[in-house]
Amino acid sequence: MRVPNKRLYKRSDLERFFAGLVIGAIISWGVFLIIYGELQHEQTKSLVQLEQKLERTEKNSLIWQEDVRELNKKMKKNILIQEVKVNLTNTKQYKLGSLTSYHLQASVEEEALHLIAQDIESAYDARNVLKKAIENKKYEFDKMIYEVEVHQIYFYTTLSIEIRIKKVEKVM
Repeated sequence: MRVPNKRLYKRSDLERFFAGLVIGAIISWGVFLIIYGELQHEQTKSLVQLEQKLERTEKNSLIWQEDVRELNKKMKKNILIQEVKVNLTNTKQYKLGSLTSYHLQASVEEEALHLIAQDIESAYDARNVLKKAIENKKYEFDKMIYEVEVHQIYFYTTLSIEIRIKKVEKVM
């Protein structure tokens, strides 16, 4: 081993320089730890706040979903008929024009218009009366008398009635 030269070993300016480097490194490391710790603390607080907000939102969402389910159950019991549609299924068999078909559908629709704004249950209970009223009426257009039969009736917010022409007679 080599023994260092006394001149280099005893120089106080180099000793002060290296001591300053070590003290500066320790101080800067301490400042870094303090700043990093504060930032991590802030991030942890914001993360906890966001988790609490998420939990509250999930709880509110579950409450709203339960309320909506209950309202849907209540509303399904009270659904009202809002519209009446009539469909004539065998127009090609009798070679009806579109105007005659329209008048026939409109006349049958007028028979069912009293069901608008009624709940589905009461309309469903009156389905036989509606069917008989439509089938027993004779519809007259362009010197022809039409008798129809109800093929199907669908009850929901739109009352759909499918009819077929049963008999056609000429008026003299």
